[in-house]
Amino acid sequence: MITTNGESFEADILIPAVGQLSRPSIPSLPGAETFQGTAVHTAHWTPDVPIGGKRIAVIGTGASAIQLVPAIAGEAAHIDVFQRTPPWTLPKPDRRYGRARLRAYRKWPVLMRASRAGTWLLTLVTGAAVTGNRVADTLVRGISHLQRRIQVRDPELRAKVTPDEPMGCKRVLFTNAWLPALARPDVDLITEKIVAVTENGIRTADGADHPCDVLVYGTGFAATEFLVPIRVTGREGVLLSEVWREGAHAYLGMTVPGFPNLFLIYGPNTNTGNTSVIYFHEAQARYIAQAVRRVALGDRPFEVRPERATDYDQEMQTRLADSVWIGCQSWYRTATGRVVTNWPGKAQEYRRRTARLDPGDFR
Repeated sequence: MITTNGESFEADILIPAVGQLSRPSIPSLPGAETFQGTAVHTAHWTPDVPIGGKRIAVIGTGASAIQLVPAIAGEAAHIDVFQRTPPWTLPKPDRRYGRARLRAYRKWPVLMRASRAGTWLLTLVTGAAVTGNRVADTLVRGISHLQRRIQVRDPELRAKVTPDEPMGCKRVLFTNAWLPALARPDVDLITEKIVAVTENGIRTADGADHPCDVLVYGTGFAATEFLVPIRVTGREGVLLSEVWREGAHAYLGMTVPGFPNLFLIYGPNTNTGNTSVIYFHEAQARYIAQAVRRVALGDRPFEVRPERATDYDQEMQTRLADSVWIGCQSWYRTATGRVVTNWPGKAQEYRRRTARLDPGDFR
């Protein structure tokens, strides 16, 4: 392995753990280079970004924006939020732990299991909702609808924040503060298409200019471009970027034929649409640890059999073809429509399938 400064490292196993959400995606907008104020992507946010008394423009209404806007509303003079599509939201079961509860947990740690079980149950219900269970889908949709009715009294604004895409085709967002923030008098939700960035702000398709001092890109990450810009070379000089030209794929989301002893953390099709991705990372860590132990004991290099990888990828894409994630364009899919990020089943299935490394999968 060679770094950008020319330093070279040798290792028996390579484990890229850069993830799917590590490289910010900034849209190419005409005139962006002419903007005279401060422009920043949420991934590059620093405490010295000027907010107090400033006019802020936030592009995007995804997970980054729903955290940012409520946090700066009231401090900024005004916030314009530019929305392409409204997200599905659900109330966030989040509250501070009181002193009595903390004391009880310290004295009887077993009580924490109830809280963890509640969180797990929530993921099971939301997971069932986005994977086709009609009862769960009706329940979750109803909760989201009720949240909008309670938190957004203005019918015009409520119409703007009501999703028109299938629930789950994009990331469902847990929040208690997003909708109330949009209802503030010093926050405007703008649904007109952005056509240009000017020296002083943003221009939309209706010809309106929206002045701002700070332009914030809450536009997510290049999630489908795995390992970019890292150049990975396998057997006979084959580049991983060429193997993945039509979309990233890996057996169990971790190994690729032609690239021995390469194991990915948070690789293709290991994202989850409903539960914590850490659960998947833990499963991958256990699986990779088995390979590391075998290599340490002098076992052969581990290179997944092409037929195993091909069969697995066909299974993934067949199952994903009937999933909610093909219902809209999102960061889950490539430009050609291939879903390369998400796991099609339940988290328990992935954990079961990665529990034991099968030497027969490798050559």
